[in-house]
Amino acid sequence: MSTLPSIFPVLVHDYDSKLVQHGRIYEIPPPEVLSHPSGQSTKLSNALVFIGGLHDGPHTVPTSRAVAQRLIGELEDWSVFEVRLNSSFGQWGFSSLKEDVREIGEIVSYLREKLGKKRVVLMGHSTGCQDCMEYATKGQHERPPVDGIILQAPVSDRESLKPLMEKDGRNFQESLAYATRMLEEGRGEDYMPKSQLPVGYNNPITAYRWHTLVSVGGDDDYFSSDLPDDKVVEVWGKIGSKLLIVPSGGDEYVPGHIDVAGLMRKWMSACRPGVASELSGLIPGANHRAEQPGAQQWLAERVVGFLKEVVAKEG
Repeated sequence: MSTLPSIFPVLVHDYDSKLVQHGRIYEIPPPEVLSHPSGQSTKLSNALVFIGGLHDGPHTVPTSRAVAQRLIGELEDWSVFEVRLNSSFGQWGFSSLKEDVREIGEIVSYLREKLGKKRVVLMGHSTGCQDCMEYATKGQHERPPVDGIILQAPVSDRESLKPLMEKDGRNFQESLAYATRMLEEGRGEDYMPKSQLPVGYNNPITAYRWHTLVSVGGDDDYFSSDLPDDKVVEVWGKIGSKLLIVPSGGDEYVPGHIDVAGLMRKWMSACRPGVASELSGLIPGANHRAEQPGAQQWLAERVVGFLKEVVAKEG
């Protein structure tokens, strides 16, 4: 669906990671930086850090490149960085949001301290949105602050996985009960049997991680439509950075009975005054990954507008 080129250049930054073996982040900078790669990216003052979802890693989601292209000529002092976490690609099944945000915090520190970035904004896609929420609402004082958060295609894994499993003849409640028993037996780090997972989920998944995805109130349960109002206010009220929420208007992972626009407004109203950007909105006609060219253009325009708001806020 995307019209983005299949071949594109990046700058690879090695950073001294205590958490990720061979720590690397991948920058999609403006053309003038690519022509002088040695140290030139440090002259760009600001960084947009793109975090993918389950099964994702650097370069797997086209919206990061769409945004990078839109920055050229409009906000040339920003560049996009894609991250490779320990949970990237097929390794998410034996990781956690807590580990993700520790690694993201290390990257934010590198961007600020080694590359001299003045502003850092996190942009999450899918479960990358859960990472952003975890970063912004739990243990905020244990990691470097960020200047903004963008949530693209935030969805509830619990609400999306149940119909997926039922369609394939798998019993969702039985799977949840199985993971719960393993946790109660102290086997949270053991892997779930494939028979208790959706068809096609072939990578190893611990009972702990599966339980966080499919249980009410699990560590990953930020975006479910049935969360109590007081819980929503408690969580979203903790966000202190500027926030842009851009769900996909035609997300195939959101059950049809969920009012996505209404849910987004609920999240925004639960935030403190001035936190949620009025640029928030459903990406028209977008699937989960916003692969449609028109959807990518709309999203990139909103992201650029939001980054301008972040800059204006600080003066």
